[in-house]
Amino acid sequence: MNKEELIQQYIANRLSDVEKANVEALLTTDAEMQELYETHQEMATAFQLSNDRTLKKDLQALDATISSTDKLNKQGKRNFNVLYRVAIAAIFIVGAFFMLNQYLGKDTMFETYFEVCPNTYLPVTRGNSKQEATFEAFKAYESNDFAQAETAFKTILAGEENRNIRFYYAMSMLNQEKTDLALNELNTLTSQTFDYQAEALWYAALIHLKNNNTTAAKHLLEKLQKVNPAYKSEAIQSILSQLP
Repeated sequence: MNKEELIQQYIANRLSDVEKANVEALLTTDAEMQELYETHQEMATAFQLSNDRTLKKDLQALDATISSTDKLNKQGKRNFNVLYRVAIAAIFIVGAFFMLNQYLGKDTMFETYFEVCPNTYLPVTRGNSKQEATFEAFKAYESNDFAQAETAFKTILAGEENRNIRFYYAMSMLNQEKTDLALNELNTLTSQTFDYQAEALWYAALIHLKNNNTTAAKHLLEKLQKVNPAYKSEAIQSILSQLP
């Protein structure tokens, strides 16, 4: 077993206790073994960082290439290892940049497509006592006093269930960046047929994008296309085209 194979087996923890001890002894005295070990450690880190299949294939190709360098003389092998380590570092950086962009991209989509849902349920006009409470709730909502609106909608819901009111209750929390609480409310509405089902699906999908849950976001957007094909059709197509 050559040094390259020894290092690979050592890192994979597939050596016997005696072989492992021999490798560890060599790592303290053999500069070439030390360099091989450091190189493979860097490669392992790059694999852990990147989930991109293309990058993995590139790393595997590099690993196969270095395994064939036994034909090179010692100096040639050392020079190749230097280039190899530079390549690994470059792939490591590219992988980190890719994953960072993937993470930020979903949050950017949320910021790009999010807008406060307007009050299309109730014009701000006064009426009887029941309408009065609803009037005050939507008055606060339209004034961007979302904390007051949240409290008012919650009070209304304590007296009777109203899916439309619950939707705006969720919107009041979402507009205060209470995304998890808003999502909990929206999750109770996305499978219900009511006036704002399309809106509930849309905003729930946006929250999932913000949370980097692309699978859930994609599922809700595709469901929205079936529920109401005309609702934000261009925006939905644009988002879906960017999702895996």
